[in-house]
Amino acid sequence: MQDLLLELSRNDYAYIIQIIQGPLDRCKGLKRHLDELDSPGQRAALCEELEEKIRYLGSSDLAYQFRRLVGKEPGAGMRSIIRDTARFLKIPLADRGTERDLLIQMAQEYAVDVFSKCTHAEQLQVLESLGIERRRAVAFLKKTGGFFAVPVLLQAFGTLVVQGLIKTVLFGWTVRLIGGKLATSLFAFLFARVPWWAHTILPGAWTISIGLTALDLQGPARRKTVPILLYLGLSCIRLDAEKAGDV
Repeated sequence: MQDLLLELSRNDYAYIIQIIQGPLDRCKGLKRHLDELDSPGQRAALCEELEEKIRYLGSSDLAYQFRRLVGKEPGAGMRSIIRDTARFLKIPLADRGTERDLLIQMAQEYAVDVFSKCTHAEQLQVLESLGIERRRAVAFLKKTGGFFAVPVLLQAFGTLVVQGLIKTVLFGWTVRLIGGKLATSLFAFLFARVPWWAHTILPGAWTISIGLTALDLQGPARRKTVPILLYLGLSCIRLDAEKAGDV
C-alpha cells in the first residue's frame, strides 16, 4: 500500500485527510506532514501515518487492542480491509491479485452496480451528465436491456465514462459523510487543481450522485473506509492512465 500512497498528489492527501478527520481526530500529525510535504522525509512519514489510520479504521476496536497487547501490528491488513469493504458493498472480488488490482476492481464494479440500480431516466441523465450524446445514450440503454458490466461500458464508451461513474458514486458517499456544501467545495477544489478530474464528471452529475448511494452507512469507521478505498481505486486508475499517456 505504501507504493500506492507515495504516488499520490498533495490534493489526494488533502481529500483523504478531510474524510478521516472528525470531532475526535483532527489529524494534526497528518496535516503537519502535508504542510511540510516538500521537506525531506515528510512524504514517507505522511504515507506511513495514513496507512496506520486506514488500518485502524478498518479494524474493530477489540481486535485492534488485542493485536497491540500481544505485540502485533494493531491495525487490520489492507487486503483484509479491501475484501471486507467489498463484501459490505456486495461486490465479489477475484481470489487473486494485488491490492491495487482489488481496489480498481471494487471501484469499477461498485460504480456499475449502483448505476444498474438506477431508473432508466436516472441512467440516461447520468450518461448525459458524463458527456454522452442523448441519442447515443438512449441507443445504448435500449441495446443492453438493463444488463451492465464493466467490459460492456468500456467497449461502448471507453474508460473515461467508467471513471466518471466512479467519481459520481464517490461524490454521493462524500456528501453523506461531510454534507453537500462541504463536499461540493472539496470536489471543486479537486477540479480546479487536478484537470484529470474534470474530464469525466460535470457539475450536473453532482446532484444526481446523492441519490446513487444505495447502501446505508453503518458506523463511523465504515463512513470513512468506503469513500477512502473507492478514492484509492479511482486514484489507481488515474495513475495507470497517466503512465500509459491516456490523459
